[in-house]
Amino acid sequence: MWNAELKTANRWLSWVFLFRIPNSAFRIGIMSYRITEKCTDCGDCLTVCPLDAISAGEKRPRIDPALCTDCGTCADICPVRAIEGA
Repeated sequence: MWNAELKTANRWLSWVFLFRIPNSAFRIGIMSYRITEKCTDCGDCLTVCPLDAISAGEKRPRIDPALCTDCGTCADICPVRAIEGA
């Protein structure tokens, strides 16, 4: 009985590490980054996001927590450092 459960767990873990599923996939709705009031709406973050998780908002761009993988590319490219870790 334990042997079968262990094989299933090992197969699942192999899948996770093989495809490098990000931590945010397990915590939908919570992300490490947010766009603050310092944003000048330059649009650099919109073009650099590899998953198109950032879209134009009313006052400033917004990050979709379901798409964001917390890669940090947007925070690195922001010229005024408006994207901060939460």
